[in-house]
Amino acid sequence: MELTTLSLIVGAAATCALGGIFPWIAAEAVILATALAIPSSAFPLLAVSCATGQMAGKTGLYGIIRWAPARLPERFQRLINRAEVLGRRPGALTGSVLSGAAVGLPPLYVVTLAAGLARLSLVRFLVAGLLGSAIRYALVLWGADAVGLGGFS
Repeated sequence: MELTTLSLIVGAAATCALGGIFPWIAAEAVILATALAIPSSAFPLLAVSCATGQMAGKTGLYGIIRWAPARLPERFQRLINRAEVLGRRPGALTGSVLSGAAVGLPPLYVVTLAAGLARLSLVRFLVAGLLGSAIRYALVLWGADAVGLGGFS
């Protein structure tokens, strides 16, 4: 793989990590822009790298909510008490993480906060989030390639 291609993929993954924290950074736009500049044979690596970057950012949010709740504003303290109900249904919450990552409903940002508040297992959070994000980004790249928008031969 060419160094330029690898550099673009690393940059896209880093931007997706920021997008995991700042929801106004659209990972799909980053992926599509990168896809225009790299060969389509690198799309699988782009999808996995961006999913990993996205989840790195989301894991930061999850960690703050889960392990440092005392540092959160008072309005979050009330939500922590309500999140105990979610914690009793880890399967449903894991499904919400997967769904949020794969199709955006419910929004992954909100689900990430809920998962941290409900103390969902980090492993469950990461596996569901990575799988969902990789599926989403692979479908975005497949669609771009199918209509001739992405990659070069």
